[in-house]
This record gives sequence, structure tokens and C-alpha cells, in this order.
Amino acid sequence: MPESLSAQIIQLEPDDALPLWRHTIFMRIFTVLAILCIPLYITSVYICIDQGIWFMAIFDTVWYGIMLFIIFYPSLADKTRYVWGCLLAFFVGAGFLIAVGPSGAGLFWLFAFPPLTSVLLGARLAVIAQLVNTVLLILTGIAFHYNWLHWPVMEHFSTLIWFIVVINFLVTCAIVTQSISFLLGKLTHSLQSTLASRQATVIGLAKLAEYRDNDTGAHLIRMQQYANMLAKQRLDDELVPEELTEAFIKEISLSSILHDIGKVGIADHILLKPGRLTPEEFEHIKAHPVMGAKVIDSLLKYAPQCEFLLMGRDIAGGHHEKWDGSGYPKGLKGEAIPLSARIVALVDVYDALTSPRCYKRPFTHEEAKDIIIAGRGNHFDPALVDHTLDLKY
Repeated sequence: MPESLSAQIIQLEPDDALPLWRHTIFMRIFTVLAILCIPLYITSVYICIDQGIWFMAIFDTVWYGIMLFIIFYPSLADKTRYVWGCLLAFFVGAGFLIAVGPSGAGLFWLFAFPPLTSVLLGARLAVIAQLVNTVLLILTGIAFHYNWLHWPVMEHFSTLIWFIVVINFLVTCAIVTQSISFLLGKLTHSLQSTLASRQATVIGLAKLAEYRDNDTGAHLIRMQQYANMLAKQRLDDELVPEELTEAFIKEISLSSILHDIGKVGIADHILLKPGRLTPEEFEHIKAHPVMGAKVIDSLLKYAPQCEFLLMGRDIAGGHHEKWDGSGYPKGLKGEAIPLSARIVALVDVYDALTSPRCYKRPFTHEEAKDIIIAGRGNHFDPALVDHTLDLKY
């Protein structure tokens, strides 16, 4: 197998293992926070208005509105959500601390700021968050000492007590933050190792097919590119299938190369025949989806929840099914065919049409597109066919 297959194959970067759980953590934390803060927000605004502290009432309203915006605005990039979420924790903490002193919720929010930054943005920015907290607390202590801040009267509270509180606060926060960063580093390393193992498994399985067919290497690379492009284009539609997500696109970019793994079970005189197959030979070829699904299914016994193998099995076993139910091996129809298999079915035909064979010339993109459009609704998923115009690679 040429080295180019491993080099050119679409592989997931280590950071691709992290966004899903970071997004999940962010949404759970801030969604629960938004719900729990409803009575807190109403009470706080009422008290601020009753006491004539209008700027705090406005401040509370603004930060609560921003929190709802970063949670529910669909077009906001996750990195932007995380940055604003961390900044909200800081500014809410700073606002409460400056307005009402250590007796309010300010220290709690400031304590949460560095660990939250570590989880969502990484260890380096978490260190910066700790430094920002340190500067704020020192400046606040200086302002308190010179009576620039007018906090509610706290008997026997002095500048010395303030700095003792600050030192304990910073040390405890640093311990928690560094512990979280260390554990997340271990988790990241584990995810990277898992990702590398997954890629090695997929490429190793793909090699099995290529050792039998010299053309498969370039074909696999093209299949990856086409499947990735078509899935992304389908994601831009108004009515998007529920399973079609960014994670799905990453998976199909890798799992699509497993579509012909079943060809390892086809005899050489049939698989490598330089010409058209006889009906009997074609019946033998038609067994490769079943063989491919069985090969991957045997791996799933050891990793039953492995997403890329589950998708790979769907693709290997279903990429010759047809939308109208006339395909093989199971005769599945319509949306009973897994979406991943429907995508690979279309791009597999497109690549076969546009590639040279000993018995035919390569069709042009326009010719291949016309043939695929003719198969709209019988061979191919109609919604996918509508994107073949942009499939050219």
C-alpha cells in the first residue's frame, strides 16, 4: 500500500476529541444556572430597586440577558460561548464584590472563574484567570483600605482580615484549578490515544481491501473527500436529518473508507478481472456488503459502543441498497437505509462513473451528475441528489 494513503486520508486532530464533552459540560452548567438564577435574579433586582441601587439592577439584567443569549443563540461558535461564559463568571463576581463586599456572592463567582476557564478553555488560560483574580482582589483590598468602597458595615472587619481571606481564597482556588487542569490533561491524553487507535484500526482495515485491489487507495481518499463534502452540504439544508451533526461528519469522513472491506472475501479471478463481470461473477461480488458487515460486526463484540465501527458496519453493509428498495443485500427502502450508507452509495457511484476503467472512459462531472439525477428517488436519496452539482472535487 502506498504511504500516500495514510498521509492523505482524512484524520481527526487530537483537539477534535474535546469539543463534544466541553459543549456538553457548558450547556449543562449554564442551562441549570439559567434556571436556578430565575428566583435569584428577580429577588436581586427587587432588592436593588428597593434600595435605590439602580446600577446593580441594570447590571443583573444585562448579565442574565447575556447568559441566555450565549446558551440559546444557535449561530454562536462554541469557543465564543465559552469565552463569554467565563467572562460572565468573572464580571458577576467582580460586580458583587465591589458593590456589597465579601458578604455577597462575589467571592463564589470569582472562585468558579479559573476552574471553569480550565474546563472550557484550557490550562494556559486558567492560569491567566487566576492572575486576573489576584490583581482584582489586591486592588479591591487597597480600595477598601482607603475607604474608596462603601460596603455594608461589617463589625471588626479590617484590611488585614481581608488579605488573610484573599490569601486563603487564592491558594484554595489554585489547588482546585490545577487539579482540574491535571485531570483534564490526563483525559485529553487518553482521548488522543483512543483517537489514534481508532484511526490506526480504520486504516488497517482499509489496507486489507487495498492489498486486493491496486486502485483502492486513491479510491478511498476520494470517497472520504466526497462523503465529507456531501454530508456538509446536506447539513446546510433547512430540513436536516436528526443524526446529521458535526460529529456525524467527522465519523463518516473516517468510516467511509470501510465501505468495500468485504471485498477481501471475493476471489481474485473475479475481483481483479479486467473487464465486465458475468451475471454469475456479479452474484459473487454482491456478497461483499454482507462480508464487510460481518467483519466489522466481529470487532463490535469487543467495542459495542464504538461509533465509527457502528457507522462503518452500516456503510459496509448498506452502500449498495437503493432508495426504492431494489438494492442489495437486504432490499432496504428509503430512510430504512442508514444515512451514512445513503451518502456513501451516492459518492461511490459518482467516483465509479468519473474514474477510468479498462472497459470504459471516465465520465465528466456533468455526465456523472446527469446519471445520478436520473437515479433520484429510485437509486439515490432525493435530498442528497440535489447536492451533486457541488460534489466536484
